[in-house]
Amino acid sequence: PTSLAFLLPLLLAPFLVGRFIPLTVSARTVIKVGFLMVVVGDAIWLTPHGFVPTGAKLVAELELPSDWNFLALMPAKNSAAFTLVFVTVVNYVIYNRAISQGTIVWGKIDFASQFVLVFLAFSAIWTMGLMGAVRSLLRKYYHTYNLLPDFTAESFTPTLSYSAWWITAITVVFYAVVSFAILVTLRPSDSKGHAPEGSPVPAGAK
Repeated sequence: PTSLAFLLPLLLAPFLVGRFIPLTVSARTVIKVGFLMVVVGDAIWLTPHGFVPTGAKLVAELELPSDWNFLALMPAKNSAAFTLVFVTVVNYVIYNRAISQGTIVWGKIDFASQFVLVFLAFSAIWTMGLMGAVRSLLRKYYHTYNLLPDFTAESFTPTLSYSAWWITAITVVFYAVVSFAILVTLRPSDSKGHAPEGSPVPAGAK
């Protein structure tokens, strides 16, 4: 398809550059770049066409700026979906070829893993908040979409941009507070000094 035509040079670029410029990149670096590509591809896939989800014909003021409008079109979203699948396959291959290093010690948890768990919760809460705003905006001016209209003043719903800023700010504050609590809990504490025990004294000694 023509929407994926510009991806072919990007796929061939590493091999062409590697033929002329010797580069050594570790597997860890490749995985990090792959995760970055996943984040960018997911952001493109979730980019809306306008700030208010209404019908097919949007008001020009509610659409994305013309410089960013291409991110909401299907060619960009198809490319993002192809990137997500491609990077997932590459990471799967790299992880299978990875060599285990060190000794597994049961009962010990890496310090960074605590923040990773909180970040997963952060992602879930952020996504649920954004989807709640989208759900309310999809039935804007309707109790039941296209069946029971509601044009009263109480049916006001904030725009997607306004909701996204507030939801993101609240979620970031939550993530910062929980991360600070984990940091305080897991900080290394100095062992308290104990008083030296006295030597036993024989009975009858003064």
